[in-house]
Amino acid sequence: MVFFPVSTLSLDISIDCGASRSYVDSDNVTWLGDRGFVTTGESFLIPGNLTEPVNNLRYFPSGQTNCYTNIPATKGLKTLVRTLFYYGNYDRKSSPPSFNVVYDGKHLDSVVTTSLFISEVIFAPASENISICLVRTSPSDDPFISSIEVYSLDAGMYDDLGPDEGLILRQRFAYGAKEIIGYPSDPYGRLWFPSRSSDTTISELTTLAPSVDISGASNKPPEIVMSKALSAASLILSDETLPLAGIPVYLALYFSEPQSLGLTQTRSFNISLDTTQVGSGPIIPVFGKVTQVVVRDVVATSVSQVVIQSTDDSTLPPIINALELYSISSGQDGGNYGGGENGSGGGGQTSGSNDDSEGSGGTETRTNKNAVGGGANKVRRKNKLPLILGVTFASVFVALSSAFAAIFLRKRPHAKPQSNTLPTTSTGISPLVGQQLASDANHPGHDEPGVYDIDELIGVNDSYVVHQDDHHQHGPA
Repeated sequence: MVFFPVSTLSLDISIDCGASRSYVDSDNVTWLGDRGFVTTGESFLIPGNLTEPVNNLRYFPSGQTNCYTNIPATKGLKTLVRTLFYYGNYDRKSSPPSFNVVYDGKHLDSVVTTSLFISEVIFAPASENISICLVRTSPSDDPFISSIEVYSLDAGMYDDLGPDEGLILRQRFAYGAKEIIGYPSDPYGRLWFPSRSSDTTISELTTLAPSVDISGASNKPPEIVMSKALSAASLILSDETLPLAGIPVYLALYFSEPQSLGLTQTRSFNISLDTTQVGSGPIIPVFGKVTQVVVRDVVATSVSQVVIQSTDDSTLPPIINALELYSISSGQDGGNYGGGENGSGGGGQTSGSNDDSEGSGGTETRTNKNAVGGGANKVRRKNKLPLILGVTFASVFVALSSAFAAIFLRKRPHAKPQSNTLPTTSTGISPLVGQQLASDANHPGHDEPGVYDIDELIGVNDSYVVHQDDHHQHGPA
């Protein structure tokens, strides 16, 4: 049995909650037991042939708030923190609990454990240690946690995120991919979920470029993610699960031309949010390079639509390679949950509450601080998730093809973008896929999956797969 002193930890760490030992997985990732990070709760080993770290958990039968603390981080550097929750009916109550998780005392996410649940946030730590607190929201529900992962991001990634803000993941797709892409293919630990379609009007494209240069995209999507794309005559992005009042979101879209175009071929398209064009001009993806488009601080609602449609002079249909969707945390929703710089692990009580777009390769487009579709900027999401693309997420933006016989079975004429534009500054807007996949239909959560099911949930190369009732639950595809 090997223990690693906390003082010698690298800033990218993985903690197997409830485990008493440390080990190295098949991707050469060192998983630490949680001793030294938490002083409360009880560990539990779920019986059966489950894969580490899902087979262990730590639950907290007492206390309003229990925290993991002293988790090393780099002060001021954007950091991705992911927590995983697998209930597995460990308490034999057949009653998956719900509770809150609060990152560094600032960024709150709601956890619903009806199936494997992943919460993920990107933020800049205020000190050299971060805390993760589990907060009871019902007297009958005991919070628990299966694992914690921390990845340091490079300077410049998600660079328009304010020092007190956080990005809470709602969706991340790699269009055309056949399996989940994670570490080590993405050295920053992000999980990119596959999105494919059986709809014959949607084409799957593979790049012909010998390599894809990602240096022009500050968020650094992995090259393997940019090697695939989906294409259709028109793509529409919408999400009927969003509250009508709306929530502020950060939406990043990634494009890379997969073909070396002939002299008579052109691919250019406009992106519009409802009837307002994003950016000052069309997107023209470049062969072998990445175009990144970001829209943030827009209020997305259940009736908002993002439309990607070819320009009149384009001879080829629009494409989409990848997408990230986050809700924006102001850093004020966490309440006073302890942890952080001065907090300590334990079950203490708490009173806390529950810019212009250019169509060229290697470019970035950002849209900032534009309220769209009405609604206040601080509306908390309470969404139930549709099944889409093999993964259920709350606030799932659904890209529908022009045929539109798809997920929401609702048709709307394509609106011409108005002359007014949303200013752009970072990365931008993209569609998801069109029709519902055959594998999307009715994926219930599994309380006691077998080895095959857990491997499917955990994903490729032992990376996690998600299945959510809210924005982070995933069932096996």
